[in-house]
Amino acid sequence: MTTVAMGLGSAVAVGDLRILAANISLVRNGLQFSPGTTIFVSSLATLTLAASVLGAGVLGDKYGMKRMFLAGAWAAVLFGLVGAAAPNVIMLMIARACIGVAFAFLTGLSLAIMNAVFPPERRAGAIAWYLAAVYAFGVLPATVGSLLAEQIGWRSGLLVTPVLALLVVVITLRYVPETPSSHRRTDLPGLLLVAVALLGLTYGISELQNGLDLAAGVPILIGVLAAAAFVWWESRCDDPALDLRIFRSPRFNAVVTAGAANNLVQGGSMIMVTFYLIIIRDESTWTLALLLIPATLVSALAALGAGRAAARFGNAAVVVAGLAVLAVSLLVRLSFRIDTPIVVVAAVIALTTVGGAIVQTPQATVMMSSAPTSLGGVVSAVKASVGGTFYGLGSALFSMFGILLFIRDAGPKLAGTGISAEQAGEILGANADKPSAAGLDPDRTAWVISEATASMLDAAHTLNLVMTAIPVAAIVVVVVLFRRVVERSAN
Repeated sequence: MTTVAMGLGSAVAVGDLRILAANISLVRNGLQFSPGTTIFVSSLATLTLAASVLGAGVLGDKYGMKRMFLAGAWAAVLFGLVGAAAPNVIMLMIARACIGVAFAFLTGLSLAIMNAVFPPERRAGAIAWYLAAVYAFGVLPATVGSLLAEQIGWRSGLLVTPVLALLVVVITLRYVPETPSSHRRTDLPGLLLVAVALLGLTYGISELQNGLDLAAGVPILIGVLAAAAFVWWESRCDDPALDLRIFRSPRFNAVVTAGAANNLVQGGSMIMVTFYLIIIRDESTWTLALLLIPATLVSALAALGAGRAAARFGNAAVVVAGLAVLAVSLLVRLSFRIDTPIVVVAAVIALTTVGGAIVQTPQATVMMSSAPTSLGGVVSAVKASVGGTFYGLGSALFSMFGILLFIRDAGPKLAGTGISAEQAGEILGANADKPSAAGLDPDRTAWVISEATASMLDAAHTLNLVMTAIPVAAIVVVVVLFRRVVERSAN
């Protein structure tokens, strides 16, 4: 039941972000706010989660992880209800900012609680079951929330989060034992610096989707400077929020690298899948949501299998295998065409998520075993912050590069037609049965759609090929770092 509570708690946070992202247009129409505000509202919880996740880990270590996890769950109930009942966009933004902090406690402490509750001989298996639960439960909030939002209204969709968070509270109070407190001093300067660093980087990275400009560059620069100041401060602080000595472990650095590569690919992969299905093939968002359900459930089984494989073959071998599966899934996407059977597309999406699940199980086990119990919350928060930052980076970078590649490839084909590449994108959204909506005759509309769609497919293939290099490079790093561990043991 501890595994159920922690898996559901983490899934609530992930599912809530997906619910809002999938139904943001319904929310905007309901509260009547501008498109510019829409982007901020949809990303606000992610920003506050990123800014507060390390602080959640520190407070969990100091005051007890169960107590702080429950605080996050209660806050998710409260601010989930406030968001669902928000009379205007200001109240909704307040609710989203606060619920992001609540999610930092749920995602940042769930793995740490699993690590603290289970004895060392059962810990690896328990973490595998926890990750399987996160994948399995992750299907529920987004699917049910989107269905309710579409059939009843956006407010009913947002109610899924507080209802499930309340269930998390009940199970946690009844079954989860308390974890010991470390009585450490709270490193407020360090927490402030890391919050600024993560907030700046997360916001700047999200703005990269609109191109590299001041709106993206300034926050990223502030984030980098704050991160440098954080490292300087933590190396000199007597009781740091993050003990940087954990990064002296080659095993720790190897799995952090693997996790970063995995999340970078997963973020970019999701953008490419959305790009391919919705823009190139003109499928509905529901098609994508339905394809993710079997992929997520299969990944739950993969997480369990990875735990057993790690016990038999070692963590390094399983991490490398997961990265290899990621690379293969990206290479297979090079065969995608406009008419590729949807069953094949579903299988490849599942293969990508399975690769990520295989990587995550040994990654979590090695990270949690590389630090003392008193730093369990902090190490769990490091995993969450690395995952969120690199997932966002992958989404932003490959979205931006996709647009640049499309414009470069489509421009020459559209030269002399009087239609720019940007206008071609608008034409693709027009109804082919009503070409007048795009201001073109039927033959010209068909030609533009054919040429622009081919350019989009070429851009997607190029980006998938580039993404393949990421897990391949990570495999090299993982092998080198784990080899150092073996050499040290031999000496």
